[in-house]
Amino acid sequence: MRIAFLTPLWPPSMAQNGIATYVDVMTRALERKGHECIVIAVWPLGGGDDPRMRHIRRPRLNGAEKLFRRVRGRIEGDQTFDYHLFGRGVANALIDADREQPVDVIEAEESFGLARYCVGATGAKVIVRSHGPHFLVHQGAFQSGDRRRVRKEGHAFREADGVCFPSGALRDAVASQYGLDFPVSAAYPNPIDIPPASEAWTLDGCDRNTILFVGRFDAVKGSDVALQAFQTIAQKRRDVRLVMAGVDHGLRGPDGAMLKFADYVRAHMAEDVRSRIEFLGPVPREEVPGLRRSALINLTASRYETFPYAVTEALALGAPVVATATPGLAEYLTEGHNILFAPVGDVQTLARQMERCLDHPEFAAKLGSAGRDTAIRLFSPEAIADQAEAYYERVAGQARQTGVACS
Repeated sequence: MRIAFLTPLWPPSMAQNGIATYVDVMTRALERKGHECIVIAVWPLGGGDDPRMRHIRRPRLNGAEKLFRRVRGRIEGDQTFDYHLFGRGVANALIDADREQPVDVIEAEESFGLARYCVGATGAKVIVRSHGPHFLVHQGAFQSGDRRRVRKEGHAFREADGVCFPSGALRDAVASQYGLDFPVSAAYPNPIDIPPASEAWTLDGCDRNTILFVGRFDAVKGSDVALQAFQTIAQKRRDVRLVMAGVDHGLRGPDGAMLKFADYVRAHMAEDVRSRIEFLGPVPREEVPGLRRSALINLTASRYETFPYAVTEALALGAPVVATATPGLAEYLTEGHNILFAPVGDVQTLARQMERCLDHPEFAAKLGSAGRDTAIRLFSPEAIADQAEAYYERVAGQARQTGVACS
């Protein structure tokens, strides 16, 4: 099969983006199975000449179209994202690739509903892969632009030939939000690269007093919850330290003002605890495994996740993980066996789970080993590529037989 993937950013080496990571791992796995993959990038970042990559080709607008855009802008307000322009650009990139050689399937994320512009543009079947619909992951109050985006993404789910999800929980949430039934859909995890055993986490190779948090500094990732849980521990344990790595988006203080990391911890953390928190900011992707191996605990505290790489990549290394029990994770992992869970937002339980590992590092090592076994079995690129391949063939076959969209 010739399979196209839509990604917001490319190449993955320069993009701290979960969708780019997914596309990178999936395309390599499918190519090993003999398929040809191309990548359509909405925002190319440069930094290499990938022959698989296609830029979106935004159309030239005629006078009438320019006038329509101005009128629409006055009615709808300023738009930071022009759905029609970018959607047509994605469709044009698909058309160009199809002219080189027919594309069988295009798999696109749901963001902004861009996938719907590909429906019928070529003979390729359009599959929407949900990575994080706006109605679930948006922070703050919904404005008119947010409501518009939610509607556009609903159109993409409704009009696609097939829809797939990283978990059944996300499929149920999308179906409920839009009042849709997905009779020909699939739910399988996002794949992750499995490091060789020689690169796996070991108890002897870590600092038994270090906790690592990898993720954006913001409310969705639960950075405030992680800090509060750490402070609960740190006030009793003078040797424990927290390392945080990720982009600093900030958290809102009691007065509603957005506070960056330094200001937030100054306002909310005790001085002796602050001195044991190291904030690294964004870290190059290739350096993250080393950070994971150096910590006893890999911590996440997200309020919502569709499928968190911060957890699954740590599991693949065999590192002990303490995480909030977001729905997708709970489908695949078992509390006390391959992970330690806490309810979302529950600071005290999160702290107690970390203390279990700090008090019993051998238990933590056993937890990490079981997590790695689970990652190899459920999340390996080969296992996920087999499921994706079967689903692509199912969607294509259904469309040929019925001549209508599958969902």
